[in-house]
Amino acid sequence: MISEYEAVKKILDANGITDIDEVEYGSECFDELMDYYEDEMPYGVMKARTGMPDEWIYDKLCDLGFDKEEQNDPNGLPLNFTDRYHDEEPA
Repeated sequence: MISEYEAVKKILDANGITDIDEVEYGSECFDELMDYYEDEMPYGVMKARTGMPDEWIYDKLCDLGFDKEEQNDPNGLPLNFTDRYHDEEPA
């Protein structure tokens, strides 16, 4: 089973979203995120009665860290990534 972060990252990548400010209300990406979070989002927010669904989704993306810039090494790996196949020094 994939993590919430991985599932949301997959949705964002499939829609070419590199900045969460690019997720527009009513877009295909927004609809996919609504579908993903339909069981978690409060009903009143989903119906825009007690909150706004786009703000709720934006807050979720921030909670997952999508509002922070990814920092990668020259190999495209996250700076904190190390394993036995990659040196810690840039290529």
